[in-house]
Formats: sequence, C-alpha cells, structure tokens
Amino acid sequence: MAAPSFRSRRSPAALSPSLAAALLLGGCGAEPEETAAAALRLRFPGHADAVLSAQEAFAPAVDGFRLAATAPGGPWAQAARPEVVLPHDGGGAILFRLADGREIRVRELGAAGEGLLAERAVSYRRAGGTSFWTATERGVEEWLLLDEGVARGGDVVAAWEVEGAALRPRDAAVELLDEESGAPVLRVTAPRAHAASGRPVAPALRVRGARIELSVDAGGEAALVDPAWEPAGRMNVAGRRGHTATLLLPSGKVLVAGGYGGFPELARAELYDPADDTWSLVAPMRAGRIYHTATRLKDGHVLVVGGRLQSSAMTPVDAVELYDPVTNTWTGRAPMAESRRAHTATLLPNGKVLVAGGSNAIGRLSSAELYDPATNTWVPAAPMHVARERHVAALVQTSGKVLVAGGATPSAELYDPDKGTWTLTGSMTGGDGYLQALAELRNGELLAVGESGAERYDPTAGTWSPTSRMIGDRDALSATTLYNGKVLVAGQVYAAETGASRNAELYDPEADTWTPTAPTNVVYRDEHSATRLLNGEVLLVGSTVYPERYTIVGAACASDDDCGLVACVDGVCCESRCSEPCHTCAMPSSLGRCVRQPKGWDARGECAREGCDGACDGGGACSAVPKGGVCVPAECSDETHSMTPVHCPADGARCAGPSSEAREVVDCAPYQCDQASGACKDRCGSLRDCALGHGCDFSGHCVLPPSEVISGCRVGPAAAAAGASRRGLGAVALALLAVAQRRASASRRKATRPRGDS
Repeated sequence: MAAPSFRSRRSPAALSPSLAAALLLGGCGAEPEETAAAALRLRFPGHADAVLSAQEAFAPAVDGFRLAATAPGGPWAQAARPEVVLPHDGGGAILFRLADGREIRVRELGAAGEGLLAERAVSYRRAGGTSFWTATERGVEEWLLLDEGVARGGDVVAAWEVEGAALRPRDAAVELLDEESGAPVLRVTAPRAHAASGRPVAPALRVRGARIELSVDAGGEAALVDPAWEPAGRMNVAGRRGHTATLLLPSGKVLVAGGYGGFPELARAELYDPADDTWSLVAPMRAGRIYHTATRLKDGHVLVVGGRLQSSAMTPVDAVELYDPVTNTWTGRAPMAESRRAHTATLLPNGKVLVAGGSNAIGRLSSAELYDPATNTWVPAAPMHVARERHVAALVQTSGKVLVAGGATPSAELYDPDKGTWTLTGSMTGGDGYLQALAELRNGELLAVGESGAERYDPTAGTWSPTSRMIGDRDALSATTLYNGKVLVAGQVYAAETGASRNAELYDPEADTWTPTAPTNVVYRDEHSATRLLNGEVLLVGSTVYPERYTIVGAACASDDDCGLVACVDGVCCESRCSEPCHTCAMPSSLGRCVRQPKGWDARGECAREGCDGACDGGGACSAVPKGGVCVPAECSDETHSMTPVHCPADGARCAGPSSEAREVVDCAPYQCDQASGACKDRCGSLRDCALGHGCDFSGHCVLPPSEVISGCRVGPAAAAAGASRRGLGAVALALLAVAQRRASASRRKATRPRGDS
C-alpha cells in the first residue's frame, strides 16, 4: 500500500501569528467537535481517517466516554484489552480497567476543557494543540495534533501522570507494572510521528518518577504523534505449564503450543512477536497435548511429537504433527513406533530427529527412534543403555553426538549418529539424577542443572565435575546460555521460612561463580519455558498471563565481553554506545539507555566530568566559581515550573546536588518555563510561551482566554468590562478574529457545495 500522501493546502500553521492565536483562543461557535476534526483533516489528510474513522466509536456515558461495546459488565470485561473510560473533562483521569478488576488512572498534563466527539474519536484541548483518543484492536491510541512551533529541539510535548502502576522504560516503550507483583500490565509506545510536510519524525518516551514524558523534534512544524496504550505482552491463554516454546527462523518469533492452564490439555497455540511485544493466536494443533516435544527442523517447520493427548487419561500417544509458519497450518505426520511422553527430541546434523526415552502406559522407556522429514518415516534406533523419563539431551557441537543424562539416574550416555550406537560416558558425581536443564557453554562443555545443584560435562574427557554451590536449590528450573557466555537459571526456590521466591541467578563459567540477578516478577514453576530470542533476551513463559523478557541491558559490566550483543558504557550494559558528549547509560532512571546526564552532574550524583556542562570540578568542590556563584543552573521541573539555581556556599565547599530539597520550585504561570535557560519566561511571542489556558496577546503578555459571551462568542471578563485594559482589548480582538475566520470558512464551504446539497 502506498504511503499516505499530502496535498498542498494552506494550513492554519501558515496564518499570521496573531490570527493563529485568535483561532486557538476564540474557540466559539457551533459544532466545535466538527472544527477539531476539520482542522485535523486539513493539516493531515493522509492520516485523518486513521484517527477519526476507527472501527469502534466512543460514545457519551454517565462517567465519561466509552466504546459502545464496553458498557459496564460488557464483553470487554473478559477481553485481553483493557476497558477504557475517558473523562468528561480533559483535566480528569483516564481510567484503564484491567480484566482482573484492577484500575490504573492516567492524567494528561496540559489537557483541559470539555471532551467532544470528533467523528468516532474524542477530542480535548491541550497546551499547544489538540488530542484525539481513538480505539484500536488491542487498546487505545491518543493522536496528538501539535501546533506549529511546539515540536522542536526534542522538547517535551506531552506528559502523563500515572496512578496505580509503577513505570519502567523498556526499549523505546514504557511499561506499566502491577504494584504488587511487578508484572507488566500495560505498554505505552509512540510508533509514529509525522510533520505537516509529510516527513516522518522520531518520537521518544521517557520515565520521570510517576510521569511518562513524550518528546519529538519536528523542526517547529505542526506534527501528529500517536502514543498507543495497549496490554503489555499479555498472552491469550493464561498460565500455560508443560507446554513447548520454539524459536522460529528467520522471523525470530516464538511458537508456544499445548500444555495446560488447568485441565484439559490445550490444543491452542500462539505466536509471540518480540518486535512489538505482542501475542496472537494461530491455528490450533490437531489435538491438545502436554509433555510433548517441539523441534524446529532445518526447513523452519516445527515437529511436535508424542505427549499426553486431551481426554486420553494418563496414556501417552504416538501422534505427530507438523506446523508450517508460512501457511499457519498443522498437518498430521506418520506416527511413532511407540507412544511416549516426557521424552527428548534432538535435531541431528543430518536433519533427522532423534527421539529417546520417556514413558508409556507401563513405565520408563529405553527405546529410541529416528524421524526423517524428507520421507516422513520413522525407523527404530538402537536402545539406550538405561531407561529414562524427564531426562535432558543436547547436541555436543564439537563431536556431533547427542548427550543424554539424568532421568532419575546419575548415568549419562552418548549417541553417535554416524554409527547409530549408544556409549555410556562418565556418571555425574552427586545428586540423584533429577536434571531439569542442559545448557551449552562457550568452551564446548555442557552445564546440567537440577534440584540438587549443577555439574559440568567435559565432552573431551567424558567426565563430570560439580560447580560451586548455587545460591538456592531450585525446582522446575530452566537454564539458558546468554550471548555473553553466562547462564541464566530461573525457577522456583522454596524455603520454609520465606515460601516461594522470585529470584534468578547467573552462572559465570570462567569464574565458576553464581551471582543473583534481577528477580523475576512471578514465581516460575511447573514446567515453564525459557527461550533465547535473536536479540539475546530470554523469554520466560509460565504461571502467569504476563510472560517476561530477561535482558542484560542495565546490568553491571567491566568490558564489552560482559554484555554479549550490546556495549559496556559507564560500567553498565547499554543498548547502544553513547555517541553524544555528556550522555551516559548509568542514570538510575534509565539504566542501559543513552541519556543526557543532568547539567553539572554525572549519573551517580557527583559533579560532572571535565568537558560537560557542570560548573563544579571533578572533586565536587565549587572552586571553579566564586562564593555565591551559580554551581548548578536553574532547571525546568515541568512545562510551567522552574527550580532555582544552586549557589556555591563557600570557597572549596561541595555543591548541593541538583535534586536537593533546598532548591525552590517557582510557578511560572501564566508563562512557560524556558527549557533552554531553566528560568521562567516573562514575555511571549506565541502560544507555546504561555501556560495552559493562557494566550499571547498583541503586547507580548500571556493572558487568560476570553470567557464571556459577546456577539455570540465567548470573551474574557476583562474584555467585557467597560474601559478594559490593553490586554483585555487584545483578547477581544483575538475573539473577533476567530469569529471572522470561522464565518469566512463557513461561507467558503457553502459557496463550493454543489447545487442541491443541503
């Protein structure tokens, strides 16, 4: 589909500053909602339908505006997307009600005035423009129509205060986290922004305390930005356990299939897309199953084998099916020679699949068989020396053999695909053989982790050796090798005095040490899955409808080797190298993301290093400025408040930090805070210099907008009074200009209508 085009029209942004101000201040006349929609269609004709013509329309309700299908108790109560209630007034709170009844309240700073229907959307006046809220398939979008001069220099153009959820930056998005569990429940993105000239511009979101801020640089042009509020990676099936998760290539998506979230077993399958953190249902399997295996073949198809089928009691089956990611279809394949569950399936270098062990209706199996995808046939393989169930298996990259270990026995053996034989290898030195995960290390060794600890297998010597002691003894665990060579181990740790724990740990093979890492937000138990994504993050699925992604971005580092695919910057694994001076990845509020450090200070609250904006020297003394001089300059705390500068108390003394409580906060109203100087403005040249609810009059002062009705239009009390001041007269003039402009527009529309139109 062709990209939206922009026809050459004269937009309101091209009007004179005084007339543009008049249009915005004199918001009077009939059908203001039509005016807002018309202004959007005039400036952004290629995008207006996406904003105003959504599939579902908002409608007035007792408590604000709702989608027609989401009346209290309606279908949305059980839907994946949240129920959204927009306020009657722009200054009110937007309510997000989640499926479990929890509520999150969001208040947009700078929005004010009555909410009005704009075709199928709801519009509000806001500082520097208009906001339009519209429905999407998964949530809502707020399209921000920003006036000329607002979006420039990367300034903050919009901000939202959030109650009922904690905030966490993630990639280019912001996650809203449940305050009790820490699980992400909503996700805010700003995927698109366009300048009035038609060129795309890059928006950016950041977190400041309980506030989400949006900045965009459109070079001063009018702009259209669309922050989206949607569920944060919420699965369609809650709490899968005993499922499979398979990384698909080349897409990088993850296929999750089967398992159970209660009974019966599931046939439902879904696909996770890491690029936009979304889950979508795909074609269901031919039958629900649990304790099966899923193996990605060389051609990209996924082979699902065995398990316990739905409604088959505890009896394993021989059923096999194949998933085609291109056509989104499942097809039945030749059955195995023997029914089995809790077995292993390993892709061999020759493209065949080795299936070994498991259990049938009688007990554990030592049998094995080979599947050939090219011919859709199974042939028996030599049996293992030991019957095994719930064991682990992995291809040894250095030899091409398959190591099989555990299964309620400390023994291990190797399968040679060339010879078709099994050979016993060294047995584990401790534990009872109840292994749960096997991970390949960089040096070719394999790490086996179980309930009683971890051991390393050396394929060259054929021997096992215990690692140092893990931090906790875990049940139902996973082990995933990261791109930096360390191994992430997650899973339930249970202690009688504390109960189940959410912690996770990293194993360093070079140092043979275990260290705690960022805790998970839920307790992962009962056969969860861990899948390494193409970007190096690890997807954890199980026990909750909200899966998680583990990343080393933000973790401490000494060199790039500690960070895998990303870089070590300022002692932190950073998503990219900081190319701009005085930027850092170590800011506590943005760990792992390159942001500009506060003026005069580095990320750790010390005076900035040489060459940055600070007046303090590297030792923290303000010897670089005289006593009483400015050590930390004034700074805007938001659009209409300025924090006073920090002065040097005495020669050689340390400067107070930029966040010191000693800094006075000054209300700049009726003016904006100057983001460049950090001080309050005292003159205006346009609306962008004035606080919310104020306009710039002809004398360069910010004044209240008209509010009394004169000649059918609303004007301010000062203008209505006889002998009004110069500012009041300016307001009257602005209001009259607005009336004239609207009447002229109406006349032009009437003149251009075809005859017969009413």
